[in-house]
Amino acid sequence: MKIIFPKFSFYKSMSLRRIQKILEKAYAREALEAYILILGAVALNLTFGYFSALFAVALSFMEWDYIGPMKFAGLKNYKILISDLLKGIKGEPYFFAPFFTGFKNILIYTAMVVPTQTFLALVLAVLANQKIKGAQFYKVSYFLPATTCPVIISLIFIWLFMKKGFINYILHFIAPGFAPDWLNDKNYILPAISLVAIWGTSGHFMVSFLAALQALPRDVYEAAILDGAGPIRRFFFITLPLLKPMIAYVVVMGVIGCMQMFDLAWVMAGTSGGPGGAGYTMAMDIYNEAFIRLRPGVAAAKSMFLFLLIFTSTLILRKKFKVRVL
Repeated sequence: MKIIFPKFSFYKSMSLRRIQKILEKAYAREALEAYILILGAVALNLTFGYFSALFAVALSFMEWDYIGPMKFAGLKNYKILISDLLKGIKGEPYFFAPFFTGFKNILIYTAMVVPTQTFLALVLAVLANQKIKGAQFYKVSYFLPATTCPVIISLIFIWLFMKKGFINYILHFIAPGFAPDWLNDKNYILPAISLVAIWGTSGHFMVSFLAALQALPRDVYEAAILDGAGPIRRFFFITLPLLKPMIAYVVVMGVIGCMQMFDLAWVMAGTSGGPGGAGYTMAMDIYNEAFIRLRPGVAAAKSMFLFLLIFTSTLILRKKFKVRVL
């Protein structure tokens, strides 16, 4: 009797199916391990991110004192918010319209900080991108403020901005007789906070601009050099247009950070916002509503206004720059 053995292709297909099953099990195990590793981060994000946001929306329609049960208040908290804004528009003092005062201050603060920090970060990035001796030390030294705790920075600058502090000592040589009491004068406290913010954030955005500069195509610059374009023309007609998406990103992130500003003003101006509330911000008023006046519902309503303000500003900037930055 002649024995007929299966063809080699049968064994080949069997081995391929076995390998496929082994790989599927390995992929499934790898996916399971990945899900387990990210489970903690996802849980934290859901709890302190999405759940907190949804809870704040619901809380803005509630009346609560942290002890008793929540009571539905309808639009009462939003009426308090609108009343505060209307009082401020009519020119009533800071104590009667604290949120409007914070809103006005934060607009002035944003107008001072965002253009200055964007321009300074771009200049620093262009300088850091040059092939000069000690460039690495230069980059690190300018980025260090971005890695320092804002509270520590604020405490240091409180000493520097004293009436007889180091900054007024330097100003004595530049502008004799000009020695303002930075943190106790309502005309200078907000510029003082703005200077600290610019110093602390320019280094961070410098790194963003530096990364964008180093990613620009070299062949465009080589062609411009062959056409006789000098460094200034290359910067304004090649570098700036190509950096437009990064400039949009820096401006948007700067605006978002400025509108949420809390820590610098809290430490440098105090809980009341300094003289006449000149250093008061919207974030400080939301904190005071929630934990000082014990009105978390009103605080949630004001935080909704802040969210809408940031969201609207971002949309306007996106349309202004005509680029996708989010």
